[in-house]
Amino acid sequence: MDSPILFSVTHAGRTVDLSLSPSSSLASLADTLSNEFDLSPSSLKLLFKGKKLAIDGGEADSLQEVLERTFGPTLVAESRTKPIKALLVGTKRSEIEAMEAQDALRRKKHDAFLFHQQHQARPSSRSGVHSLSDSSSDPAHFRFHHLEPFPKSVPFFDRRKAMLERLAEDPAVKDVMRRHKFAVGVLTELHPTLHTNFSTGEKLLGLNTNAGQKISLRLLTDDLDGLRAYNDVRRVLLHELSHNRFGDHDNNFKELNSLLNREVAAYESSPAFEPWDPPSASSARSAEEHRLNEEAAEKADHQLRFGLEDFVDERREKAGRAAEERARKAREQGGI
Repeated sequence: MDSPILFSVTHAGRTVDLSLSPSSSLASLADTLSNEFDLSPSSLKLLFKGKKLAIDGGEADSLQEVLERTFGPTLVAESRTKPIKALLVGTKRSEIEAMEAQDALRRKKHDAFLFHQQHQARPSSRSGVHSLSDSSSDPAHFRFHHLEPFPKSVPFFDRRKAMLERLAEDPAVKDVMRRHKFAVGVLTELHPTLHTNFSTGEKLLGLNTNAGQKISLRLLTDDLDGLRAYNDVRRVLLHELSHNRFGDHDNNFKELNSLLNREVAAYESSPAFEPWDPPSASSARSAEEHRLNEEAAEKADHQLRFGLEDFVDERREKAGRAAEERARKAREQGGI
């Protein structure tokens, strides 16, 4: 039986002595080192006297064959009695998982951005502020004609779709839309990072395009970890419905927005109304707290930089190069 190959491997100031069979695989060495130092197996490299061996387990040859090819047969023969002293370079599992999670979030945001870009409303050929109610007196016309949630690649598709449906079928919302003859072509979502003023941190919560052609609402929380409270989103919807009639945030707009909120409250206080949810503490907020600044948000669009973040593979490679540089300096200082 062949004598085992001895290793003395150092990483981040900690040294581990190993004894492996010459016929074992490179993958077994990777698994052992990964478990010993809690490193990602795909990031591991051994450094010995200026030579580097990637030990991600991809080699089919035996451990002895790989070592002889990389470090020479003399060193491997001596390793039966004298351990191979090497530095280990690698990235912590937790760091890789964090990078992958961040990249997954970036991709979800980018999918939402692409969907938003593909579904931009076409500019209206009519001039001035108008309401879609101008074209019809049929009460059935005063509603949301189409619902367009972001695709399933964006988190919480079922919950987002259900919230849009709930808003469209909300009895109090339907009542004010019929009362004021409001019609909306498309009710959709506002991109979770689009329409953000990065200098002030102000985020647009809703947007009315062409006085009712499309209303977009920010449903997702900023971290994409859930949905905003229904009552808060509905107040933003009432704000945007007011823009069907008035474009600017003047006194006419404020009076109408205030009226819509009072009418919703009155409808839901009637004896025949059965609430969908118990009242939330946030319902005490004033309408003025939800005043939006569309112009400032529109001007902030150019500040978005989708797609410029590093992908996980690129960031992993950067982390690996940094670790190799630290190992090189440690080797020079320690004489390994």
